[in-house]
Amino acid sequence: MAAKITRKALNRATLDRQFLLRRTNLPLEQALEHLVGLQAQTTTSWYHGMWTRVADFDPYALSELLSNRSVVRMVLMRGTIHLVTAEDALFLRPLTQVVSTRAFQLPGLDYDEVIRVGRGLVEDKPMIFSELGKHLAKQWPDHDPSKLAHVVRAHVPLV
Repeated sequence: MAAKITRKALNRATLDRQFLLRRTNLPLEQALEHLVGLQAQTTTSWYHGMWTRVADFDPYALSELLSNRSVVRMVLMRGTIHLVTAEDALFLRPLTQVVSTRAFQLPGLDYDEVIRVGRGLVEDKPMIFSELGKHLAKQWPDHDPSKLAHVVRAHVPLV
């Protein structure tokens, strides 16, 4: 008969797998790959998340990985923003796309047109989420700017 794992043992195993019982010596990219991403909703939460997990964490090294796009921050699992390696992003985004797109239904909106315009805006000039919404609202004033930006973010793999 197979042994059962206790709740406490499962809890400890989960925390250990996430490098939350002890810090890892893995390089940043390998640690992120092991974690299969780190939730990164705010602009600084990923630094705290990696500092708690990686021994001798260097925030400048993580900034460099973001600058050279070895690591990206984008909408992935559960429709939330995650920090992942670029390689994982290429693999995960198509798998999680349906969750992102299903979440945003706005009646009377031509999604293809919003996506086309939104993609053009961000390809022309990088912008923050609220700025994207304001630009889109000029063309669709009857819709909430934030919801318009969410439509673009759900359909376009923005980093």
